Amino acid sequence: MEIRTLAEGDAEAWWRIRLESLEAEPFAFGKSVEEHQATPVHIWAARFRDAPHSNLHLGAFENGKLIGIATFLRETGFKDRHKGRIYGVYVTSAHRGKGVARALLTYLIERAKQDSSLEQILLAVAASQTAAKQLYSNLGFRIYGTEPRALKVGVEYVDEDYMILRLSTVSEFPAVTIE
Repeated sequence: MEIRTLAEGDAEAWWRIRLESLEAEPFAFGKSVEEHQATPVHIWAARFRDAPHSNLHLGAFENGKLIGIATFLRETGFKDRHKGRIYGVYVTSAHRGKGVARALLTYLIERAKQDSSLEQILLAVAASQTAAKQLYSNLGFRIYGTEPRALKVGVEYVDEDYMILRLSTVSEFPAVTIE
């Protein structure tokens, strides 16, 4: 298996696997099939080509075929650029349970950590996605909150757990002096 940054030429394969993810797991992702289909492949090709160095669009390949994807986007505002977010983690059903998602996320985290100004990585995961939450937890992520009814798919609601991986050495609970 090869894990690498997606290039402009990977856009069509990425577009197809992203469509598959949205069709197969509509309760796991914030985008709909219709929203995805409204963005043509050439737009994604340009996004891959023009992505800032701090953002990662990753793919896992087996024998040249894209079998898994994950995206990391670094925040850019003055007050929130110390963090980044993971989006769109998906592995094709035929390749689940083989460590593909773990490999993608491990690679993503290691690449993101190369920037010493990055202090935390955030993600949102459907509360019902127990396997995904277990993987994130095993990688060091912790739940810091839950948004009830975060997504609405048809008439059904999806709660989302928000998870954080702290990278900085700053204490989570700094000492406070009261005089």
